[in-house]
Amino acid sequence: MRQTQTHALKTIVGAALLLGAAVLPARSTELSGEWYSPLAAMSAPGALKPTTPAGSSAVQASSLVGQPQMLLMKGVQLRDARSKAPIGAQAAPQLQYYGGPMLPNVKIQVVYWNKAVANQDKLPGFYSSITQSPYFDWLTEYNAGNYQMGRGALLGAYTDPSPNPSAALEDADVRTELASLIGKSAVPQPDANTLYMIYFPPGVSIDLQGSGSCQVFCAYHNTFVNNGVNVNYGIIPDQGGACAGGCGTDPDQFNNETAVSSHEMIEAVTDPAVGLVTGNTPQAPLGWYDTTNGEIGDICNGMQAKVGGYTVQREWSNKRGLCVSSAADAGAPSGASLKNGGASVAAQP
Repeated sequence: MRQTQTHALKTIVGAALLLGAAVLPARSTELSGEWYSPLAAMSAPGALKPTTPAGSSAVQASSLVGQPQMLLMKGVQLRDARSKAPIGAQAAPQLQYYGGPMLPNVKIQVVYWNKAVANQDKLPGFYSSITQSPYFDWLTEYNAGNYQMGRGALLGAYTDPSPNPSAALEDADVRTELASLIGKSAVPQPDANTLYMIYFPPGVSIDLQGSGSCQVFCAYHNTFVNNGVNVNYGIIPDQGGACAGGCGTDPDQFNNETAVSSHEMIEAVTDPAVGLVTGNTPQAPLGWYDTTNGEIGDICNGMQAKVGGYTVQREWSNKRGLCVSSAADAGAPSGASLKNGGASVAAQP
């Protein structure tokens, strides 16, 4: 077990939208795959970003060994549209490709934790539309190796009739239930493009290694291996209750839910195996990642736009140096928050 310093950063494995401050109070904890760096090391010149080749060539881990790396709460979407960059750290966003897998033609399987999940009549329409929209077309700038990015599809939606009844779930509980559903063929078997998006009812909290839904994060994506196959999944707590106001400012809860969902979906497309990364050196199976600012959605956290009538979050474009929702979107600089520049903007009719 590692005893962290009072002002050290704490890691969360998985990819999440976080609530609250970007730098969390540290506590004594043991976390697999912890990325840790003292603030002193992080403030040293050259410590925040690796020196790596540009473009789609995978970054070599050997070029990063020994460099101080910040702890970035992998896969987590922070509440209140906060940035993951540590206080005082400034680095122009630039995603690097670390050689991990991607989901070039994502296939979305929606899973409702139980029949009390909100918006079950609307979410399939969102995924059917958005995966076949310009929201995906510009992602070709992130083509790498054999991965040629394209549009996706909705596989279907399934309501779990007998999930874990606890109102206080751990990430491990969700993995166990999803593995069970896969084993029973209640949901499609995972392949190299499958992403399970799991939605929860009001009153159910999810804990990710000591950090709680709607307290620290709005959502996250993660990965586990089941029978030798990567299982990619997103966790979307109910966006009302404690999440309301911190996970989107649209007066319509469904619009905030689709924005939060789109953040996790695109991060899972470009960096699906983030939950399998261990050690303090960013390397495969990471996909596209920025060691100062996080994943493609983290850089633009909370910046909403409209595509095809649905509310989504803008994502970072290396090519344009802006947060965008499509090639036609005029875009916006990174760093806007829900309280400052994060208002919905119509990007597509």
